[in-house]
This record gives sequence, C-alpha cells and structure tokens, in this order.
Amino acid sequence: MYLTGNEKDPYLRIKSNSNLNEVKEEFLTGKYSVRLSEEFSEEFLEEFMRKFYKINSLNLSDCYNYKVKNSFVYAMQNLNSLSISVWKDTDFILDCTTLPKSITTLWFTVYTKKKIINLDSINSHVENLIISGFDEKDLIKLSNLTNLKSLSFATAKIKSLKGIEKLTKLEYLSLGGVRSLTDITDITTLQKLERLEFDICWKLKDFSAIGELKALKELKLLDCKNLESIKFVKGLPNLKSLSTLGTTIINDFDTTPAEHVPIFFGSQYKKYNKQYPEKEIHKKLDEL
Repeated sequence: MYLTGNEKDPYLRIKSNSNLNEVKEEFLTGKYSVRLSEEFSEEFLEEFMRKFYKINSLNLSDCYNYKVKNSFVYAMQNLNSLSISVWKDTDFILDCTTLPKSITTLWFTVYTKKKIINLDSINSHVENLIISGFDEKDLIKLSNLTNLKSLSFATAKIKSLKGIEKLTKLEYLSLGGVRSLTDITDITTLQKLERLEFDICWKLKDFSAIGELKALKELKLLDCKNLESIKFVKGLPNLKSLSTLGTTIINDFDTTPAEHVPIFFGSQYKKYNKQYPEKEIHKKLDEL
C-alpha cells in the first residue's frame, strides 16, 4: 500500500499483496481517501473492514471482485464518500438500500441500469451524485432524487433532460459527454442552480432555456459545436463567468450578449463580431 494522487487530493492505494498488519495508524483515521485495486479474497476484505472501519472515503472503481462479499462496504458506517463500479459482466447487483446512510457523495464510475436496484433509497442521504456511462435516454430514473444538490455525468446517452424538473434543489449540474442531447427545455425549474456545464454536447442547438436560470453564476459551454446563439445570456443578471471553449462555435458569431459578464473565455474564432480578451483573466468567482 502507498500514498499517491496529488498534494491537494492524496489517497491511499491498497493492492491485493498489501500487508494490512503493517498499516500506519494515520491511514486508519479517515485522513486519506482509500482506493482498493485489483482482486481481493473474501478474507482480505473482511480484515480490511475491521481495520479501516473509521475511514470516510472509499474508492472501489478498480476493485474487480468486491462482489464476493459486498457486506464489508455496507458495514462501514463512517463513509461519507463512495466510488463504485457496477459492471455489466458480473453477477453483482448493488442494492442501494444497504448502503451506509452516512454517504453524502456517491459516484457510479461504471453504471449499468440492470445492476442497480432501489436507487430511490439514496434520496434520504446522498446530496452529490456522479455517474459515468449513464445508459438511460433521459433522467426519469433519477427524478425521485429530489434532495440532490449536485449532479454530474462523465458520459451519458441522454437525449433529453426529462425528469430533471423535479430536482429543484440542484445548485450544480455538469453534463459531460452528452453527444446525443437535443432538448434541455426541462431545465427551467432549477431556480437554485448556480453552476452549469455542458461538455461534448454536439447535437444541441437551442440553449435558450438557460436564460430562465436567474441564480446562475457560472456557465461552461465546452465543445458544443452547434450552439446557435448566446443571446439568452442577457437574461442572467448574476452570471460571473462564461466559457465557450474547445470546438464551441457561436453560430450567429455574436458575443455582444456577454458584454456584462465579468469573465468571458471564448474561442478566438475570427468571425466573431466582437471579442473580450480583457475579460479572459483568472479570478476566483467568490472574489467578484
């Protein structure tokens, strides 16, 4: 076992040949996030649970056979963050009712809808949900998670945001790898939303519904090739930062609606009517 990651986010990596009898006391206190990688025996996992029961962050995304006895996860009642993969080609089925109620941040690093049951039960305690490989066509599956404050997708097959209209407590929404998304009209109910990000959103043309999100402070439209216009930005009085980077092209070539936005990072496409290079400075949003 060894510490890795970076200075701001170090974590302890434990491998199948790690000697749990030689673990340092500081690793058992919850100071570091712990990541299990490779395959483990049932006996190893039971010993791990007995020694590391105080930790509050656990990453199982690289752990291939936790299904042999998954109760070791459910018994770790101090967890507030869990990353877990739900693979298509395993017999493991995640019953969300058995997850520790202490978990506030949950990350499905691999998501398979047939391998997750009782998802609605996490609404009682999870506030931050991250999903990779979301294989639904809309967000109806998540519509009962009304206590979420943060929702992020690394990749998703969604075509619309139908179902999100019930998630009115959301303050942060990140839609990454949403190549098939064509309709965001259901986003208008998210009146507490402060941060919004679209990334690799190639088919969506009409982003005007964003103009109804009056609390929005930060907006990122990254690699959005068919963005028709940013005229809707005029209706966002609290917007502090706008990014239209990557392959994003504002197709009416008009950036003037963003002239009131303190920070504007825009693609330097020569056909733009007007650019704001003086706004492309690095400031923290909480300083504005």
